[in-house]
This record gives sequence, C-alpha cells and structure tokens, in this order.
Amino acid sequence: MTLVTLFLSGCDKKTTDDLKRQAGEAQKKIGVKAKEAKEVADHQMEKAKQAAKEAQPKVEEMAGKAKEATKDAIEKTKEAADAASEKIKEAMSPTPTPSPAGE
Repeated sequence: MTLVTLFLSGCDKKTTDDLKRQAGEAQKKIGVKAKEAKEVADHQMEKAKQAAKEAQPKVEEMAGKAKEATKDAIEKTKEAADAASEKIKEAMSPTPTPSPAGE
C-alpha cells in the first residue's frame, strides 16, 4: 500500500509541477502580449497626436474662412433686406398722377 501511495503522490507532484510550469509560461506569454499591446496602443496614440498637431493650422484656417463667410453672408443679407425695404417704400409711396393735358 505504501508503494501505491508513493507512486500516486509522485504522479501528483509531477502533475502539480507541470501545471505550475505551464501556468508560469502562460503568465509570461500574457505579460509579453500585454506589453506588445501597450506598445502598439502607445504608438497609435502618438500617431493620432501628431496628426492632430499637423491638422491644427488647417482647422484654424478653415475656421477663419468660415468666420469670413459668415460675415459676408450677414452683410449680403443686410444689403438684400435694405434693398427690399427700399422697394417696399417706393411701392407704398403715392405716385403723382399726371394731370390731363387739356386742363
């Protein structure tokens, strides 16, 4: 009976050691993959920051153009409203009727 117990405990020890070794290897692989993923994410973040930095002048230029276009649109709208107002005033003012030529 002792021999069987020794044999089983030896198998258990070997299995336990194998499982510990496999768990350690898996942990190392996970650590390596996590590090690789972090490096890729950091690289992508740097690329995004650089792209944003490069786009900033163009965004500011477009914002300036949009501001000027808005000012122009406001001015043209005001001019159109003034012109329409003048036409309404002209249409509403009494026009002198010509007197008959014989009088």
